Parts: sequence; C-alpha cells; structure tokens
Amino acid sequence: MQKALVLSVGGSSEPLIYSIKTYKPDFIYFLHSKDTREHVDITLEEFDYDSSQYLLKELKNPQSLEESFSKSREIISSLKKDYDVNVDFTGGTKPMVAGLVLAAIGEECKYSYVGSKGREGRDKDGVGVVVSGFEEIISQKDPYDLYAVVEFNRGMDFFNKYQFTAAKSNFSVASEKLEDENLKELANLYVDLVELYDVWDKFNVKINKKTLNNYLDNKILKGVNSSENLKNIINAEHSDFLKQIENNFEFLKLKCGTVKVEKVKYYLSDLLNNASRRIEEGKYDDAVARLYRATELIAQTGLADKGFIKLDSLRSQQIFLIDLKAIEKCGNESAINYVKSLNEYLYRKKEDVMGIPLRKSFTLLDKFNCDYAIDYLNDSDFSKKLSNRNNSILAHGLNPINKEDAENLFESVLKYSIGVFPEIEKYMEMAKFPKFKE
Repeated sequence: MQKALVLSVGGSSEPLIYSIKTYKPDFIYFLHSKDTREHVDITLEEFDYDSSQYLLKELKNPQSLEESFSKSREIISSLKKDYDVNVDFTGGTKPMVAGLVLAAIGEECKYSYVGSKGREGRDKDGVGVVVSGFEEIISQKDPYDLYAVVEFNRGMDFFNKYQFTAAKSNFSVASEKLEDENLKELANLYVDLVELYDVWDKFNVKINKKTLNNYLDNKILKGVNSSENLKNIINAEHSDFLKQIENNFEFLKLKCGTVKVEKVKYYLSDLLNNASRRIEEGKYDDAVARLYRATELIAQTGLADKGFIKLDSLRSQQIFLIDLKAIEKCGNESAINYVKSLNEYLYRKKEDVMGIPLRKSFTLLDKFNCDYAIDYLNDSDFSKKLSNRNNSILAHGLNPINKEDAENLFESVLKYSIGVFPEIEKYMEMAKFPKFKE
C-alpha cells in the first residue's frame, strides 16, 4: 500500500522538509493556518511533487482544539482507505497538535515528530527548537494500540450487553496486541470470564468438564486473588465487579452439581434473570418464551417440594415427571382421583410416572390448597398474558411481542415465583451477571 504523510505546519519549514525526505511519501497532506501557509510553499519547492500528490487544509483558528480535531479527522478519513498513514505532529500550535493526535488515535496511523539527537541539538540550553543538522525522526506508538483501549472498551461494552462472542473476540485481540504483561494478564482473565458467562447464559452448568461454580472459583477467583496486579486493576476501575462475581459463586454453589429437589428453586431464579436479560436486550419474544417456561417451573418447583416429582428422572435425565406412587401414598383423595382422571394422551414414560402440562400442574397443586396455585387458576389477566406468548412467532403464531407485554408478564411470573419461593428475589440478585463500570 502507498504511504501518506500528514504534517502539521508551524513556523518553520525545516522539520517538514526533513520528515518528507525521511519517509518519501507518495502523498502529503498539510494541516496549516493562514500564517503558516508560506512554509508549505517553501517545503514544496524542495521536491518534485505535482498537484495530484498533495493537499492542504487550512485552519481558520489554529488555537481551536475542536476545529483542529475536526479537520484532522477529515484528513485521516480521506486517506486511511488507500494509504498507510503517518502523522507527523512536529509543527503548529498546541491545539493543532493535540487535535491531530486525537483524530489519529485508534485509526491505525503511525506517529512521529522531528526531534533532536541530544541536548546539543536544541538551542536555549537544550530546551528550545531543534537546530538544523541535528534533526532526528522520533517514532511513537498509538497509545490506544499500545494499551488496547479500543478492544478493552468494546469488549466491556459487549459483555455488559450480553454479547459474549463479540466480547471474547475483542478481549482476545487485546491479549494478542498487548506488550504490557499486566494488561495481557487482565485481557486473558476477561477471556475466561466471558467464556464462563456465555456458557451460563445458555443454561449449561458445565464448562471445560467442570461445573460453573468450580470454574469460577478455581479459574477466576483464585486467579484474581493470587495476582496483586489483577486485584488492583479491577478494584480501582470496577469496584463492584469482583463482589458480584463472588455473589455469583455463592449462588452457583447452591445450583450446580447433581440435580436435587432442593436445587430446583435456584433454576427458577436463574431462569427469571435470563428472561430479564433478554428484555434488557430488546429480545422480547425470547424473554416471553423463557417466562412461559418459568411459569411451568413454578408448578414443578411446588410439586417437587411436595415430593411428587420422580427423583430418578430428575437426577438422570433432568426432566420433571409425576411420581404416581407418591401421589397414591399422599392421602389426598381429591389429588389421587384427579391424577387418575387425566386422559391417556398425557405424556407417560412408564407406568409409574406421568408428565402433565402447565395448567394441570397448577390444578394438582390446587388440591393441596396452595395459595399461588389458587391465584394462578383464578387469574384471567395472567392467562391473557400467557396467550400472547401462544400467538407469538416463537410459539404458535406470527405476532411479535412488545416491550410492555414482556415486562408485564415478567412482573406476573415473578409474583407467582415468590409464592413458591419467598426468597427468590434475594437469589436473583446473587445470580445477576456482573457489569463493568461504564
């Protein structure tokens, strides 16, 4: 690719000439003021560039940082597609130089300025301007590249928005780009974090053949706590982040491992949080699909608490089947007769178990005078909200779900979840994904 050189023009042509002779660019763009225009002409007289090989852009107010940035940005935008761009910020006012440097940050430009080879190369006892014959090109690295600022910012933004694939990509690029070992360690930690929360968000309890809580403890928390560098950076920049990871660990200890009856309520907490994240993303149909499943899980949690879920099926297959023998032994004739009355079309794995759908699950709980089941069966407004899900594009119809419907359904499902699990909001808070400070 051809080379372009952007030069900020000050009160002398010498550094411009020296920079051009050094880089031998194919194209030159001069950023100048009315007062420094003459130095552009003096510079061009030294070379054989024709009018198609250079352009000029004049600043009306060389003391304006805003104008300097705006016009520098125009210059760089016009060049970066066709040229490797080198920005030489030797000349000009401080606002001009600052504006040019700011405009070039993150644009994959190279930086340089014409300095001196030593103190003897400047007048005024080594602190003045560069003396002719002592010039030296001093290259600089883009600080945004050096510290992977763009990649870190984008990665954190994607993580906060639950776009985990994109976040992992940005943090991985940061790790590859960084030379600073402390920042590379941080980028690698974030890659591990993103991997964990991506798996968790997809309802998987395992990662790299370990459960989420073990991975979070052994890979993340121990990694942070054993590194003063990581602790210092995270505590300084994202003070609540590590605390929420610790809360997540405590929650996952309760949820992960062999599926047991007492763990089912934690799946309900997690499912509601997942639905909340989908609402936050604007994925209302996805959210409502999860909320419908959460409504079913409310009834299944209640049935599990009463001992009516077949434990073998729950542990080995992670599915909810009614234990018919447990029903027969419950001593509640109304419940026993109701289960016997259920039609043959109901899902049966074998003779001692039965799968029943959502409303019939609540009806069975109603036989035991469960307040939340009674409320659910008499709640025509909630039934209407669920019917919106049935008519949605992700169920049986073609209708999209809007934000208001999703949020209203979430509040209703949360209300019934509290009925079966009074402390659910506490555990939902524990299970919330951490967020980077914006």
